[in-house]
Amino acid sequence: MRAVFDKEELSVLLRDFYELTGLRTVVFDEWGMDILSYPPELPAYCRLVRRSAEGEQGCRLCDQMACRRTRQEHKTWIYPCHAGLIEAITPVEVNGAIVGYLLLSHIVQGADEEAEWQRAKELCAGYGIDPEELHQAYCQLPRTPFRILQAASDLLTLSAQALCQAHMAQLVPGSPQEKLNRFLSEHLAEDLSSQKICDALHIKRTALYELSKRTYGCGIHEQLIRLRIQRAMQLLTTTDLPNGEICQQIGIADYNYFFRIFRKQTGFTPQAYRRQFSVTE
Repeated sequence: MRAVFDKEELSVLLRDFYELTGLRTVVFDEWGMDILSYPPELPAYCRLVRRSAEGEQGCRLCDQMACRRTRQEHKTWIYPCHAGLIEAITPVEVNGAIVGYLLLSHIVQGADEEAEWQRAKELCAGYGIDPEELHQAYCQLPRTPFRILQAASDLLTLSAQALCQAHMAQLVPGSPQEKLNRFLSEHLAEDLSSQKICDALHIKRTALYELSKRTYGCGIHEQLIRLRIQRAMQLLTTTDLPNGEICQQIGIADYNYFFRIFRKQTGFTPQAYRRQFSVTE
């Protein structure tokens, strides 16, 4: 059973956190895919990094590795990202199960401006970015001394714990959100049309749309894609199933379509994702 995030309430929390700290906060789901952020726009520095395929993949890989590390340790982790910035990540737990992550991103400490900038410039050298343009974007990032970063990380940990208590992330058996969540999960391998989902839940299309927007922050088609890619991510990293079999299990008949949306959603090809994140546990 997956967690249901109340995105309206969560958006208020992220906004308040930003007003207090000046730091951008991102919410990841259990598979390390971002589902909400505040401010919603990436800073100019990160837009420049992600402009190249290599930079985009570096960001995706960094996020995935951070989620895995904090999942293993069950605590907040402060770390340098691949582009020379500092980030902090903490797990979100519901009933003892990790269902997502909160991330503080795009941080410059400013303790030694020149040394920190030189390090960032070196790490971004392979992304084809004009150094002057990169430097201008770097200077726009907020400076957060380590003592402030540590305090913000402590608040982040408390915020993650409060999500469950405030019912912003919860597992509610029998609720419309849980019923929709469970139906999609159990029937993911099938050809799921909006009408089929409506018939199963005994609701109209307008109600399905509103329920999906309230539960996931997007339409049902977009959520189906997200769930199918999440299932594929799980199968790729925990089984030796060939891609054709994985397509069958996630309800996508066309492998070329699966390949395209998997790369669009994760930044990796299915083969590259399996090589990078395959586990033996």
